[in-house]
Amino acid sequence: MSFSGRGREFLRLLVTGSLFQIPTFGFYRFWLITKLRRHLWSNTQVAGEAFEYTGTAKELLIGFLVALAVLTPIYIAYFILGLLLEEKQALAGVPLVIVLYVLAHFGAYRARRYRATRTVFRGLRFWMKGSGWAYAVRAVLWDIATILTLGLAMPWASASLERYRMRHTYFGTIQGDFVGTGWTLFKRAWWGWALMLAILAGGGAFLARVAATDPQRLEGVAGLVVTGMAFLALGFVPAVTAIMVRWQLEGIRFGEVAVSSRLGAGAFYGTYFKLIFSSLGFILAFVLVVALGAAVLSGALKGAFAQVQAGAVSGSTVAIFSMIALGYLLFLLGFGVIQRYFMGRGLWAVTVNSLSVTNLHALDEAVAAGRPAGAMGEGLADALDFNVGL
Repeated sequence: MSFSGRGREFLRLLVTGSLFQIPTFGFYRFWLITKLRRHLWSNTQVAGEAFEYTGTAKELLIGFLVALAVLTPIYIAYFILGLLLEEKQALAGVPLVIVLYVLAHFGAYRARRYRATRTVFRGLRFWMKGSGWAYAVRAVLWDIATILTLGLAMPWASASLERYRMRHTYFGTIQGDFVGTGWTLFKRAWWGWALMLAILAGGGAFLARVAATDPQRLEGVAGLVVTGMAFLALGFVPAVTAIMVRWQLEGIRFGEVAVSSRLGAGAFYGTYFKLIFSSLGFILAFVLVVALGAAVLSGALKGAFAQVQAGAVSGSTVAIFSMIALGYLLFLLGFGVIQRYFMGRGLWAVTVNSLSVTNLHALDEAVAAGRPAGAMGEGLADALDFNVGL
């Protein structure tokens, strides 16, 4: 397999699409996502034959609106329940969290079904069946098991859920399968789980010692210790992620078609470092521009704040605060561009270029089958901010 997409083209789509989101109040993102997917799919080839993404922005927009129609009554019911149980409002929020949590898993499965049915290879579409609710129940039960075992059950949870997804995925008339096992993943990544527990145990023991010997220092030390623990944990996330992605890809089967991967942790670390340094460079450049603008407009800014304090707002003051709001939006959009460029395109490219497909001739027997799925699940995952990846 190979990826031939040019970084400049992807970056141009990201920048222009992100800027268009400002005058459209964010709704242009459906068109942006569609263009990015078409770029990634069309530049991904297997033996020189490219994939095709056939989804449309209109489908994503309609799916999002339908999801809002489903979620709005839930939020209204929660609001009314909160008014009726004002004294116990904190407990009243628990059912809402549970409902949204289950819906998030349901939406994630249905979103994958939508993307599968909009993916075409050799003129045939992928498609999925299976129940989103059944998948959500499985996911919730596995999440509970993972929490109760302090993360130990995660490899078996990942294998079970991916097996359910793949066994309900088809390429034409050829059924997919997943042959990866939880034990295989555990053997490859057990050290990550052990290291996580060691970090938690070490940090907890240190805080307990501080609390026992010098309680007054606990509040000041706790933040530093937690921050240090987080940085230590983030240090090995790329390595564990690379192991999990390689394990997941190598378990994919479509009949006799199999996938192998040369993906290593170095590729993920390289992408993560590019993300970090690019983000730091962007922050530095933004701070310099803001400092220069503040120096040039210092008098106007002082006057604008003085007018706001006095309760009199002129047109120039509105313009200045509009510029500040626009700058804040540009800052957020810039971070989004960097994140999507490296974590979206960057990881996609290194992953695809590490793959090899065997027995590709077995796909010659596939015949067109399946129907396009609706975009409601994609919209639900988007509305709940549970949409992973592009």
